[in-house]
Amino acid sequence: MTDSTPKLDYEDLFKHLPVAVIVARERIMVDCNTRALELFRAKRSDIIAQSFSKLYPEQKDFTTTGDRLAPLLAKHAVFSDDRIMRRVDGSYFWVTVCGFGYNPKRPFELAIWTFTDLSQGTKQSDNASMLTERERDVAALLVHGMTSKEIGKELNISPRTVDIHRASLLRKYGARATQDLIARLLA
Repeated sequence: MTDSTPKLDYEDLFKHLPVAVIVARERIMVDCNTRALELFRAKRSDIIAQSFSKLYPEQKDFTTTGDRLAPLLAKHAVFSDDRIMRRVDGSYFWVTVCGFGYNPKRPFELAIWTFTDLSQGTKQSDNASMLTERERDVAALLVHGMTSKEIGKELNISPRTVDIHRASLLRKYGARATQDLIARLLA
C-alpha cells in the first residue's frame, strides 16, 4: 500500500456489507450492520445489548439451539443451517444462519453470525431447497400459530390450498401432526 492509497475504514465496510451480520458476546447482540437491521426490521436500539432470544420464535427454541450449537462452535467449525426466525415486528421468516465462535473453550464468548433471507429468492441450501417458496411461507405462518383460514387470508390463497401445503410439509418432515411439524421446523 502506497501513501496515496486511501486507508480502509473497516467499521464503514462492516456496516455496509451486502450480507446481514450480527456480532454477539455470550449470545447478547453487541453490533450489527445495516443489512441485519433491514432483515430483522429493526432499529439499532431493538438489537444492540439484547439477547438473541428476541429473534427466535420462542425462548425454548433459543435454548435448544444454543445447546445444539455450542459443541459445534467449540470444534471451531463454521456452523450453518436453515431455520425460522422472528423479526422485531413479530413476523416469521426462513433464513440461512452461518456462525463462527472465536474461542473453542467458550464458543459463545465472541461469535459472528450471518443471515440470508430465503424468502427473497436468494441462493438456498439443500435443506431449504426441498421446500417450495409457498411451503416456506405456510410453514412460517404455522409456526406463528395461524389456522389454515388465517394463513389463506394472509397469503391470498384458499384454506384448502393451505391444507395441501401443510400435508406436503408433514410428508417432507416425516411428521404425523401439525404440532410435530412445528417442533421439527424449529429444531
